[in-house]
Amino acid sequence: MLDSTLDGLLERVRQIEGLVVGCLVDASTGMVLGAARSERELNVPVAAAGAADVAHAISLMSAELATEGGLEDVIITLKGHYHLIRRFSPAPKLDFLLLVVLDRAGTNLAMALRQLRDLDVSFVGAPQLSAGSV
Repeated sequence: MLDSTLDGLLERVRQIEGLVVGCLVDASTGMVLGAARSERELNVPVAAAGAADVAHAISLMSAELATEGGLEDVIITLKGHYHLIRRFSPAPKLDFLLLVVLDRAGTNLAMALRQLRDLDVSFVGAPQLSAGSV
């Protein structure tokens, strides 16, 4: 059941204009759970592990600063790419990151971020997802 939900999520990630790589990552381990790629190559496991490290560092920093709420999005801008990281927990005890790497020249950052947030909402609402599924 989880596989079909992940396939649907990754299919929607493929629709984001300018996509280089999109992947669902276990936030605690950095392990890739599923990936959607364009024709260009990027080392997906390295990108996923880096996204998990960034999310963890920002979460630690926000806890030390006593800020309210948790991590939502991280936007990393590089000369040729945007790296968008979105943390979400679709069920108790499940903590995922959605990493989307976009070609800066071929994407609208605001639209891509909106699509990423919409994906989060639709995935979290998936009825067949439960903590026992993973």
